[in-house]
Amino acid sequence: MKVLRIEAARDRVRLHTDSDGLALLRESVPTVGGKPGRTLAMLEAAAKGGVIELPRLDGQRDRIFSRYDLFEGGEPVDGIHYVTDVADDVPADASPYPRPDIIKTLGLPGELAKKHGIRQGLMNINLPALMAAAPGPDTIEYPFNGKTYLVRRSAVEEIDRHMASVPMMTMILLNAPRLFGSTGEKALLDACIHPRYDWSCPNAYISAFDMEAEEGQGYYAAFVSFLVERYARPDRKYGHAVGAIISNEVNSQYIWGNAGEMPVEAYVQEYAQALRLAWLCGQRVCRHFRVYISLDQFWCGTNFDPSQKGRYYSGRRMLELLAAYGREEGDFPWHVAYHPYPEDLRWPDFWHDRAPDFTFSTPKITFKNMEVLEAFLAQEDFLYHGEPRRIIFSEQGFNSQNGPMQALTERMAAAGYVLAYLKARKMKTVDLFTHHATVDNPHEFGLNLGMFRYDPDAPNHMGEPKPIFESFLAMETEKEADAIAKARAFIGEELFDYLLKPPLVRGERDTSQDSAFGA
Repeated sequence: MKVLRIEAARDRVRLHTDSDGLALLRESVPTVGGKPGRTLAMLEAAAKGGVIELPRLDGQRDRIFSRYDLFEGGEPVDGIHYVTDVADDVPADASPYPRPDIIKTLGLPGELAKKHGIRQGLMNINLPALMAAAPGPDTIEYPFNGKTYLVRRSAVEEIDRHMASVPMMTMILLNAPRLFGSTGEKALLDACIHPRYDWSCPNAYISAFDMEAEEGQGYYAAFVSFLVERYARPDRKYGHAVGAIISNEVNSQYIWGNAGEMPVEAYVQEYAQALRLAWLCGQRVCRHFRVYISLDQFWCGTNFDPSQKGRYYSGRRMLELLAAYGREEGDFPWHVAYHPYPEDLRWPDFWHDRAPDFTFSTPKITFKNMEVLEAFLAQEDFLYHGEPRRIIFSEQGFNSQNGPMQALTERMAAAGYVLAYLKARKMKTVDLFTHHATVDNPHEFGLNLGMFRYDPDAPNHMGEPKPIFESFLAMETEKEADAIAKARAFIGEELFDYLLKPPLVRGERDTSQDSAFGA
């Protein structure tokens, strides 16, 4: 006997097998990375017509989230362990993903967003800012999966305001104990921060979500479920969340998704479970709700010395492992949120990048070779039901320098935006192209990544617009042709045309001359 797929319907969970017979079914909490999850039920099960069927609910607990293991004659049965299919009668909203005709977006304030036709947005939402462990005058009870959790009313109201600013929003879900509005409540942090988070590292800005402990995983699932139920509901009462990016740039996990030093195989196994749980939370409400892995530009290389391989990983390796775990344990439709900054973030002229090439073993994927990501995901091993994973370019931008290089680098950024946008628009699986950030941030590692200069006295600190904002406004309008001509002349016609239609090589590069830092 082998488990082929597991389906959740409105009232039932069905394990589809390749033969009939008697087996022992173990249902457990889906924690990974530590001890096996707590046993929830041990049942004698009979596969009839290739199906083992269970009630979907066990009291108030939803079996859609559980792990399933079958045993015949005391030996484990091959096959997948998690829900892979959600029936059409489950989500209240069965509509398809509402892809806009225009992929460009920018985090503009509400009125400016409407004025410039912004259709999509991105929003950071931090678990330790939204949830609470102890009740108080600002908390709301949220029952989930047989337990009651607490969310902060003021935080919900703030999310409501941001969610209403654009027609569709992709949430960026974070677990930051010290930033992004965290209340610092010790009991909450003890429950939700990853047990191996390195508190001593000042650059560990975000913790991984805890998939090892039942309590931490419960907080995470409740966090996602609350957001989905409120913002993916069919009536759009509080806005429209169409997906969630889980954590940030997880291939540089020691900074942006810290779980302590961990082999990449173990880290991806935990991260895959966080993606899966978020997808299942979404499917209970909205068919088109998506989940994304977040990756920075380091594709076959890493962000730091390779001796720190337990802290920093190759983006390509993470995708390979994520796809492999799906095949082994039960595939689901995860997608990719990529950050193709220029090779050197200080310089916006990505057309001069040296490390990136057009092979699958390129050290980096930047604006220069962003098509490599789409071609890589089009390989058979990465398809989901015969279709490639979707891509959003959810954080990237063009720095402008201060001092004597300011005017030149601002013109570089203006030209670079046009070429990068055209390249992204030509790709068949890209649904969003944003720019980070709207306004220069004086605390962002010395970079000026905004389309507006920083003004401490202006509303939203929005000072004068830079030339790049003109490029942003021009794309998808009658001014686009002029913006393209201007960018093409600045970059050079031959180079511009080459990068717009690069001869993509779907092979591996010659790494014999690489340094240790590029491998």
